[in-house]
Amino acid sequence: MKKIIVLSTAVLGMIVATPTLAGEFSGKVGLASQYLGKGLGKSDEDPAFNGSVRWTQDGFYADAFVSQAASTRDAESEVILTGGYVAEFGGFDLDSQLLYREMTGEENGIDSGYFEAQFDLSRDFGKTFSGRLRVNYSPDTYGATDEAWWVEAQGGAKIYDGGKLTAAYGLRRTENGTDYDAWNIGVKHKFTKAISGDLRWYDTDGHDFGERYEGRLVAALTYSF
Repeated sequence: MKKIIVLSTAVLGMIVATPTLAGEFSGKVGLASQYLGKGLGKSDEDPAFNGSVRWTQDGFYADAFVSQAASTRDAESEVILTGGYVAEFGGFDLDSQLLYREMTGEENGIDSGYFEAQFDLSRDFGKTFSGRLRVNYSPDTYGATDEAWWVEAQGGAKIYDGGKLTAAYGLRRTENGTDYDAWNIGVKHKFTKAISGDLRWYDTDGHDFGERYEGRLVAALTYSF
């Protein structure tokens, strides 16, 4: 997998360095007090640096994301490679995605790489409110878990100039895995056009499953370019 990551990074670097390539490039770098995924802690409650680069053209996009992460099998980071297409559908924005996720550095014998299909249906309601429905499916997800679904509804409201309150509720349903519900609520704030922050409370109904499922307050700072 390390060779795949190195190759992907090299290809992205070549694309970015080619001024004649059509499309637009953007990126983000950030620091979060913890790294989470689908409502669960994924950095052993330690701070995590992250970064991503994205290419877009005519609704199509390709994205490469990496964050520091941790697992019981000595993971060092999580890499997510995404290809997608955004189109308008009945007054909504439909974002169709194919993702490949990999927890890098884990011990041999664990199925740490897997594909997901994801669909986001979102819409702004005036200048104040917004909503999004996300459906994520994997036929064979992380570790010993097989088929898995993640369905999440999110709503947001502008509460002041540069500030937005958002809340989400998600359901995780799996085959040979752990089922749980998760939710979060918090405020996103834009300090400048490029710098934004997020302060958010995450929790689940699965505290009996372990520390990863417990409630936590997470702060994040992101620089976009």
